[in-house]
Amino acid sequence: MNQKLQTIKQKVHDFFYWEVLNRLKGENVPVVCICLMYEDKILAQTAQKNATLGTGDTQYVAPGGKVEVRHGEKPYQAVHREMKEETNLNVDILKKLGKDRNNKYELHWYLCVPMDISQMKVMEPGKQKELKFVDPADKSINWTPGNQRMIDKFLPIIQNYRAYMK
Repeated sequence: MNQKLQTIKQKVHDFFYWEVLNRLKGENVPVVCICLMYEDKILAQTAQKNATLGTGDTQYVAPGGKVEVRHGEKPYQAVHREMKEETNLNVDILKKLGKDRNNKYELHWYLCVPMDISQMKVMEPGKQKELKFVDPADKSINWTPGNQRMIDKFLPIIQNYRAYMK
């Protein structure tokens, strides 16, 4: 019972910190979002909320995470760190796709390819359940609304990713 109570307390704390406090502060923390392409497909990972809340309505997001600004990290450096932390992959950045904002984050979108796909695995099972490559134009994939909007926006570039390879 004590462990269950701790888990509930942590979820309540996380909710108030992320959903209430950050919105009240109006801060836009820099975050990287990675469109990782392999064989004309884009990598989708289970959205963190699905893993932590245990919802059956699985949504997907592009891999990524916060830029460690306090350590002097730049967004392109965060791309490499986040991909290694979440998927065990080293990547080549092909192109910065652009930026987007919401009331919580400044989102930096990058187009990348893996250096060695055989190394891919779920590295944070508490945050994500699944990594899978999907057709970026497939509307049956349940992307989070923000991710779907940006994938649609960048779709012509994403589908032509080979043109940016060295």
